[in-house]
Amino acid sequence: MAVAEPTLSPEAKPESGSREWNQPIEVPFLSVVVTLVLAVAILGALVWGYFSTAAPVTISIDGLTARVNSHQSTVGDLLGELQVTLTPEDRITTPLGKGLLPGLVIEIVRARPVVVQGDSRERHLRTHLTTVGGVLNEAGITTGPHDELTLAGQPANVDTLLPLPELLGGRQFSGIPEPLPWQGTELSAVEIAIVRAVPLVLHDEGPSVTLWTTASTIGEALTEHGLQFFIGDRVRPGLGTPASAGAQIFLDRSKPVSVRSGDGIWRTRTRAATVSDLLTENGLVLAGLDRVEPSLETVVTDDLEVTITQVEHRFDVEEEVTPYSTIWQADPELEIDQRRMENEGVRGIQRWRYRTVLEDDEPVDRFLEDHWLAQQPITRVLKYGTDIIPRELETTEGTLTYWRKVRMFATSYSADEAGTPVDAPYYGLTRSGTPVGYGVAAVDPSVVKLGSKVYVPGYGVADALDTGSAIKGRWIDLAYEEGQLVPWSRCVDVYLLTPEPPSYQIEYFLPDRPRVRCLQQ
Repeated sequence: MAVAEPTLSPEAKPESGSREWNQPIEVPFLSVVVTLVLAVAILGALVWGYFSTAAPVTISIDGLTARVNSHQSTVGDLLGELQVTLTPEDRITTPLGKGLLPGLVIEIVRARPVVVQGDSRERHLRTHLTTVGGVLNEAGITTGPHDELTLAGQPANVDTLLPLPELLGGRQFSGIPEPLPWQGTELSAVEIAIVRAVPLVLHDEGPSVTLWTTASTIGEALTEHGLQFFIGDRVRPGLGTPASAGAQIFLDRSKPVSVRSGDGIWRTRTRAATVSDLLTENGLVLAGLDRVEPSLETVVTDDLEVTITQVEHRFDVEEEVTPYSTIWQADPELEIDQRRMENEGVRGIQRWRYRTVLEDDEPVDRFLEDHWLAQQPITRVLKYGTDIIPRELETTEGTLTYWRKVRMFATSYSADEAGTPVDAPYYGLTRSGTPVGYGVAAVDPSVVKLGSKVYVPGYGVADALDTGSAIKGRWIDLAYEEGQLVPWSRCVDVYLLTPEPPSYQIEYFLPDRPRVRCLQQ
């Protein structure tokens, strides 16, 4: 706090040569410390005195207890200080006007909130009663013997006990108990619902009766009372009509009948006058050659049995397919290894038509109506080329002339790697008796004629002089000198060098072997 400085008159100013009048006066540090210590001691004494004179009181609300100290004079003032609001229905063990005394115990039990739904309105109550009937009586609500009661959505009666209340809400601070544990809590509410029963007047075959119901529709009310009625019976007004007090219900009974058909026996009830009306009423239509017994004009009586026989004539056609034949023809104008289709083959077809008579889907008769040739078979004609056109090929060994190029699977062998014993008389010899070595090839004679020359890119020119038990089809095995074997295992284009053999020695249809991917391309 700012303090204003004092103003001195000219006469009060010190004489010349003395201490200046406006110089600060020095205060000893010890005096300041002593003043502060005294101030803190006085404040502590006041605080201790305030709390030591407060009355200790124990308060319990719905079982949640806390101990407080208060200087309030009455119980009501204390509850106001603690922001505890009571309703008229709440119970307290100590009057609100009673003065506070040390050690006083105040117990409060709050009334349970209840919501009552019924009679097109919603009532909010607070009560200490424990049964449905007690709550309704306390609220001045009367119920009839046919009314429907529910408690929290479950069927109930006037003697049903209310569930124990639960405390909802409350606060906690990092696991530390709340000083006033009831703050922010409230008792869980419970709902009671009333559905009023209304009277309905039923006119059946006997005297009329009154039915009390809480159902929403006439159909539900009849079912609720265990009344048996069938689809064939007529209810007026309809089953979906809302149930209202005093509604008049008329039940026109139907007659029991049974209908036998290919699907079995179907039992129902009907108010139809004739068999024709019965079928129409149930959407049963006679078609074509169908039969019904008794006749359509027969009057419907109790336990009448109607038999419907469904008659159908079904036509089915059977056919027999004759496969076409295939022929190959040489075409001198088509180059070797080329093929074309001259004529598309067509299968032959014969057909038989039968009529089957069925009664209730069971065949009773079958006979042939017609037979005819629907399609003459046509032979498929394929052409294969026989024209040989020599061509030249530039290689590292010069220009070579070949008459056929064949895609083949190539492997390699040598005398020492062939698996033949060294002491065998045929060791190192080819099929033709010549020594195994570079420039010799083993082939299938049906593909490459023995004694002919071939050119293999990456190998060179070789004489087809050898065969092998595994060398079948488009497979060529290339020979090397002993100790100089170069492994082969791949597909190559093999060129058959001129001169070509006579036509009768040429295999125009090369076998599709071995089954190697490159041979299928």
